[in-house]
Amino acid sequence: MNIRLLLFACLFLFDSFAASAQKIAFISDAHIQNIEDYPELIRSMEAQVQSTRLFNENYFALLAALDDVAQRNISLVVLPGDLTDNGQFINQEKINQILTDYTKRYGMKFFVTTGNHDPALPFGMEQAGHDFLKADGSRNTLTNRCAGYEQEMACYSRFGFYPQPEYLYWESPFTSYVYENYAYDTAKREGGFENRHYVLCDSLTATDASYLVEPVEGIWLLAIDAGVYLPKTMKNGKLIYQGSSVGYNNVLRHKPFLLSWVRKVASEARRLNKTLITFSHYPLVDFNDGASEQMGKAWGNTKFDFPRVPTEEVGQAFLEAGIRFHIAGHMHVNDTGVLKGRDGSHLYSVQVPSIATYIPAYKIVTAESRQEFTVETVVLDSVPGFDRCFSLYQKEHEADLLRGKTPIWNAEALKSANYQTFCDNQFRDLVRTRFIPKDFPSIVKDSIAVMSGEQLLAYVSGEPSEAKTAAGWNGYDLIVDLCRLRYADRLALRDIPSERLAAYARLFDAVRTSDMSSEVVTRLREIAEIFEHFLHGEPCVNFRIDLEADSITECE
Repeated sequence: MNIRLLLFACLFLFDSFAASAQKIAFISDAHIQNIEDYPELIRSMEAQVQSTRLFNENYFALLAALDDVAQRNISLVVLPGDLTDNGQFINQEKINQILTDYTKRYGMKFFVTTGNHDPALPFGMEQAGHDFLKADGSRNTLTNRCAGYEQEMACYSRFGFYPQPEYLYWESPFTSYVYENYAYDTAKREGGFENRHYVLCDSLTATDASYLVEPVEGIWLLAIDAGVYLPKTMKNGKLIYQGSSVGYNNVLRHKPFLLSWVRKVASEARRLNKTLITFSHYPLVDFNDGASEQMGKAWGNTKFDFPRVPTEEVGQAFLEAGIRFHIAGHMHVNDTGVLKGRDGSHLYSVQVPSIATYIPAYKIVTAESRQEFTVETVVLDSVPGFDRCFSLYQKEHEADLLRGKTPIWNAEALKSANYQTFCDNQFRDLVRTRFIPKDFPSIVKDSIAVMSGEQLLAYVSGEPSEAKTAAGWNGYDLIVDLCRLRYADRLALRDIPSERLAAYARLFDAVRTSDMSSEVVTRLREIAEIFEHFLHGEPCVNFRIDLEADSITECE
């Protein structure tokens, strides 16, 4: 009996030690295209500045991120979905090749999950694009086949979707065994694709790619496939499906089995003293620093990805099932969401920014103990090869001018000294070409964005403002900085001068006290309130989460 107790104590200490030393990199929403082997896949800058992600440079950003992870001697890497542009076979195979290469060279272990772009639809599709660049800068149309669940899971079979001989443990929501009698052969048999289906509605079945894996002693990685692809209509005798972008909001109704499985996994993690780290492509908690309600009222419940905001009911359900620490991508934002449960405990949901947009970064999670985690955010400034397409973009610019077409993007982007600056230039154009005209009320575009800082202050105060209080910025800068904060949170402060923040504060004070009745003042008041939410969110750059103390604190 004493020997058994001693053995249990040793195993307990070993688990705790293994967890405390374990670092895990999270790289999200790479959205790559295989422009290395197929340069004809390079897409236009015109397309890039109207997209919430890059299409070309992010290929090199993924390699730079993996090289940085290798230099830090981190062996566990999680990729929470949207690895490719849209699940195209040609891009998916390149991801497989890259991950296999880094596995062989550095001993990395990769764990992926599904995203709303891979698979874009459950049974795949064909996608035509009209903005691929020719050598002379003109456009070309290409059609690519995109994978569905079965092909994607087969391609990434060695990266978490299926059990592997080296895993200490693996299960899915559909396996029947328990930890104590785990055997690889059984897991392989029960975890096959043919056993990964559920009833979506009526007699219609669908696939779920969720899994739990123990890659090293003491660490449990729980991958939740929160994608639900609902049937939309029939065409030529075939079902046409909706996309899965709303994520968890469809899970409680259409995937209730996930909640009971997650509850079981969390309970087993506690019983076996495992460190449970849960991830999904989709956020589990509000990712707008508590501003979602105000954004919906001000700008409408279809703008700024409002339908993707998880309901509180969803977060409460998973918190009560035992999930306290959750990591996600999808929104391309750097954020930490905290949800208070009905029992007073909290769910901490960390949003990993995309490496394919502003600000490009990935996160490193260190399990200090079973209940304590530190999170570090690594910005990708240096990306070798990020400017490889610039000469082609210059030809695109020239070709459009020759055709009498004014380019919608700023050629100053081609002078970017590094990848982060290039992403910022693309983002500024994105705000101008897409967010302002499509997501904000029209008066923002027609009035606020074209007014100088001095004019805005004078307008809301009814008095001429001193030039020094608002010099050097205008309404467009204000909207860009608002969007920067929404995407990058405190990382954006590197691109917003403190003097400008102080000028904004004076404008916001004037707006709050203004008795002027005008839409400009009303909209500025909304912007001020939402800006303050984004500016004062939870710690999201370098921070510590202590589940036992139920706290989150900044790290130096």
